[in-house]
Amino acid sequence: MTIGTSSGRYEQRLGSSVSFSRSRGPSQQVDDEEDIQFSAAPYIQTYLAHNSRLAGCCGTFLPIPFERAAPRSWWDPRFDSDILEGQYRHSVFPQFRLRFQYALLYILTVSLSWFVYFVTTGLQGKTNHWIAITITFSSLFLFTGCVLVFTCTDFYRHHPRGFSASVAIVMTLLSLALIIFDPTLGHPADITPVGQFSLCVEILLLIYTVIPLPLYLAVSICSVYSIAFEVLTAYLNTGVQTHDSTGDYGFAIRALLQLCVHLIGFHILIMTKVRMRGTFMKVGQSLLVRRQLEMEQQMKQTMIHSVMPPKVAAWLMSETGGWGDDEIGRDTLKSKRGSTPGGNDVRSLFRPFNMHHMENVSILFADIVGFTKMSSNKTAEELVGILNDLFERFDDLCAINGCEKISTLGDCYYCVAGCPEPKLDHAKSCVEMGLGMIDAIKQFDSERNEGESFDQT
Repeated sequence: MTIGTSSGRYEQRLGSSVSFSRSRGPSQQVDDEEDIQFSAAPYIQTYLAHNSRLAGCCGTFLPIPFERAAPRSWWDPRFDSDILEGQYRHSVFPQFRLRFQYALLYILTVSLSWFVYFVTTGLQGKTNHWIAITITFSSLFLFTGCVLVFTCTDFYRHHPRGFSASVAIVMTLLSLALIIFDPTLGHPADITPVGQFSLCVEILLLIYTVIPLPLYLAVSICSVYSIAFEVLTAYLNTGVQTHDSTGDYGFAIRALLQLCVHLIGFHILIMTKVRMRGTFMKVGQSLLVRRQLEMEQQMKQTMIHSVMPPKVAAWLMSETGGWGDDEIGRDTLKSKRGSTPGGNDVRSLFRPFNMHHMENVSILFADIVGFTKMSSNKTAEELVGILNDLFERFDDLCAINGCEKISTLGDCYYCVAGCPEPKLDHAKSCVEMGLGMIDAIKQFDSERNEGESFDQT
């Protein structure tokens, strides 16, 4: 099977998207293997070509992480449109700020707990370097508190990335300072190597999961921090008996654990960003569809109300979502449930016909005298303009006299009084409507000076 275009004896098109052809070669002999060519529509080829251009690291091609993803979105997730990217950041900023504030509150709680613990144990003489450690945690507490206050200002809105990066860098530096201030030379450490490693893992997961940072910046800070942490730990513990059962494999095991933590944090970060952007696109599309439906519904209502009386228009609009009559709707639903496919259930095939019988109704038929003679020397555009101007005045009279316009046919104008809304003085309304039309025609003739007799209806 080959992909491409070629001429063959038999060609069939599937809709307008994909076509294929089957050929038997120049000799026109029937072979066991037939050459089949497929060709897609141009818009499908463009879409596939655009999707296949998303390259990953070292030229390897990766699947598209989300809709409208820019190139290299696996390393730095973003949309291919600056406007869309700006709208996304504006929409998710409150959520990112709230998540960052929760992270700061967690850091405040942890640093305060460690500060109280080391002050208590230091005063009791159970720790050796409690002053340096408490200074470290108090510094972290004060810095985090200041950042938390700034998150409620407009300055943070314009520089969120700088605040996030500063918190991550300060946490890593103070964590490395704990290793330097609390060495295990000649005396037991105040924080054991296991505790220091646990604190390192906690900081890494905080940076990857709850501190809003770009992917490349989070990976860079965490990688440098892990390397510096392991180098300082190995250098300061050189020649010290730590009673570690892992022996010479301790460094390799710690490096493997660091790698696993980085992979977990990287996966959580990238999946969070991808899912948030995918959700943003789906929500945006649903809002656009909803807005479009609302506009179409509004246009539909406007069109219906422009050609139908308000009562009939209201019934028809209610009937579009469900039958206007509740009983009819229930009967129709039952008939739909009880009818069999291919049956002769008329009510399941057609909508109900709304018909009312009204006796006390007056109808007015108006015809313009001299219109045929006048129209013989007018163009179509001029004639339509004259009728529109005149009939607009008649429409205003209908509203004033309580009549309902039925239709127009050439120069004929039809209206009714007492329908669809019952009215006791329907005859009087029609008479006043006719008299008003005579006056309107006289005023119309005097304004336009057509020179014809428009004074009779």
